[in-house]
Amino acid sequence: MSTLILERDFPAMAQAWAWLRRELAPFPGRTDAVWRYVLSSAIVILISMTLRVPSLALSLILVFFTAQDNTVFTRKSATVLLLGATLAVTSSLLLIKFTMDFPLMRILCASAIVFVGMYFMRISKLGSIGYLVALFVIDLQSLVDVINNPEALTRAILWVWVAMVYPIVVTVIVNQLLLPAHPGRLLTDELLRQLDEVDAQLAARAAGTAIPQLSLDAIERGVLTLHRYLTFATMGDARYQTDKARHLTRIATVDRLHTAAVQLSRLPAEAATPAQLSRLGQLQIASSVLRQSIEHMQQFSMPADTQGERAVEGAFDTALREMALAMQALAEAESMARTDIPVVKDSLIAPDAFSNLVYAQFALKTLLAALLCYVFYTATQWQGIHTSMLTCIIMALPSLGATSHKGLQRIVGCALGSIVALWASVFVIPHLDSITGLLMLTLPTIAVGAWIAAGSARINYVGVQFVFAFALALLGRFEPMTDLTEIRDRLLGILIGIGVSIFVFTFVWPERESGELRTMLGRLLRSIANLARTGHDAAPDAVRRGQIDKARTQSWSLFAQNRDMQARVALEPGWQYARDTVTVRSQTWLANAQEALFAVNWLQTVLQHIHGRLPGEVEEAVQAFGSDVAQTLDQLAASLEAHAPVSMAALNASVSRLAQTCFDARGQGGDTTLLDDVENAAHSAYEHLSLLARLAETGQS
Repeated sequence: MSTLILERDFPAMAQAWAWLRRELAPFPGRTDAVWRYVLSSAIVILISMTLRVPSLALSLILVFFTAQDNTVFTRKSATVLLLGATLAVTSSLLLIKFTMDFPLMRILCASAIVFVGMYFMRISKLGSIGYLVALFVIDLQSLVDVINNPEALTRAILWVWVAMVYPIVVTVIVNQLLLPAHPGRLLTDELLRQLDEVDAQLAARAAGTAIPQLSLDAIERGVLTLHRYLTFATMGDARYQTDKARHLTRIATVDRLHTAAVQLSRLPAEAATPAQLSRLGQLQIASSVLRQSIEHMQQFSMPADTQGERAVEGAFDTALREMALAMQALAEAESMARTDIPVVKDSLIAPDAFSNLVYAQFALKTLLAALLCYVFYTATQWQGIHTSMLTCIIMALPSLGATSHKGLQRIVGCALGSIVALWASVFVIPHLDSITGLLMLTLPTIAVGAWIAAGSARINYVGVQFVFAFALALLGRFEPMTDLTEIRDRLLGILIGIGVSIFVFTFVWPERESGELRTMLGRLLRSIANLARTGHDAAPDAVRRGQIDKARTQSWSLFAQNRDMQARVALEPGWQYARDTVTVRSQTWLANAQEALFAVNWLQTVLQHIHGRLPGEVEEAVQAFGSDVAQTLDQLAASLEAHAPVSMAALNASVSRLAQTCFDARGQGGDTTLLDDVENAAHSAYEHLSLLARLAETGQS
């Protein structure tokens, strides 16, 4: 009842609450990740408190930076962090050795190191090393201002290296031993999860019960997740690299089944005919066999009584036939000799690393923001807000929207962590007298932060900052904290750093992505156009299907990139403009482009199914319609990129010709239901392209 009232009286709050519930909802692997975070943190707290290793808060945040969503990524992040920590400490020792007694020289040399580190962060896939070096060296400046004794400063730096290195090792060990998230296992689980959705759709249709609704977002998330897991699996296991072609074929098959299931969920609920019930039962048997082959890594063989070549009697039968053909194609591919895929290694350095001035501008902006904060807190002798300088490095991201997004997450996380720490300091800490009590206080708090950190990129940094702010306030010393002003100063420093960073990044060589939205949307439309053109040649069916799958995956990948970019642009300063342009216009374009992508893909599916089943005039008309669809999408892309006019004349004529050709074929005794299916698929694509054309005509691009 309260939810209904909220939706009626406060729709914006209802939307925000629904979004927050989605972000915090459990998903496969999230609970396991929390257990790994908590156990790693508990071990680190026990070691640091027992052996009196300083910088416990830093050690805890290294746990969260090291742990990733799979073991391969965790090992790689650990390697990069170990290299970065060692290089950062070495650079700091050399810096204080030669410039300890020359403050101006120290600042200049530190600035040069920070510039190089941030420059390297932008040009290399190993940019985290440069980021760590820059962060450590800039933090050293506040340490030098407090510790004037070179020997004590050297010991402090070396202890920081210990505090950074051992949590990384602990985290890797825990992630390898406790509920390990191996990419190969994750790939298998995701394949089975998508098969579950397919089976649920088939079972509902067979039983005549409520039809589970699947969204187009499920297709995009599904196919991209599968390819991501396969990428990590091939990096960590030579068997997956050797057998990569087979796994790619299985991914394509499950993706086709999933897409057909989404199409089924969009069809009206109707009682299945006896023939359809027979097909449904056979597909369920075949899906069960496929599930067993995936679980046990065995070769898949299609059950003998499952045929994909039966007569098609409408959109429902087309979806069922697509499922059968997908599994038949997999069985045929797995019965053939294995084909190895060559390993292609990407360069670690960007091709334009030393020619693109944007990278140098980014490094200079970051350095300028950090130095402004350093000058401010030094001039005011307010050492407690030195976190402002660190925040400038932490906030440094390529786009202004991404910087604002990270700043917002940092504010929320630190505010929540500080509030919990303040409450614990006043009401709980005075009653603690053992490490057991401390763990009982900290571990549940860390678990809350870990649950958030294990979520999507939209909120995960909030969890990291929540834990860090809490640990910095309560675990910064080996005795209870009594000076509550540190919590206040730290939060003020973060706010100052975020304000300075956004100011500098907004007015000094701003990297706004709002100007690239049109280009990205244009790339998506051209990718859909490429999908519409693909598969019209005389190549074998398997080759055509592979080309279509590749083009389709690329289109969904571009769709995901567009959606992420829109989310970043919406947070760029000047939110009133962003709200009008992004939320209303660009999202309307993207939503219609998503529907157009699904419609064009389904048109391609129908084209594959009618091949050789209809008169040549109909197939020619359908292919001509597909070509005009691609041409119209290219025009729409040009309209976005250069405000070029969009003409629907060719597409209108093409769809009219297709309708007339299908009408004539019916009069000559053609398969009426199959012709209806062709017209429905073509009409769906035409409808969504017409919507996009009207958006272009009304100036909503």
